[in-house]
Amino acid sequence: MPLSLRIMAALGVVIGLAGLPVLLAPARVRRLLGLAPTPQLAYVLRITGAMLASLGLILIVFAIAFWLYSA
Repeated sequence: MPLSLRIMAALGVVIGLAGLPVLLAPARVRRLLGLAPTPQLAYVLRITGAMLASLGLILIVFAIAFWLYSA
């Protein structure tokens, strides 16, 4: 796998792992960041976590797909 695709996949792993706690435990992340509990904040954190996790997954899948089909 070329270096550029390895970087892309590694970035996908980092972004995906950063998004999982925000998606799965928004209350813990809210307390960690010192934010006030509001109903809207739970939705914002879950949406943000889902977007980060999906971005990480997309980067990983694209890196693997480009690597497999570039040969």
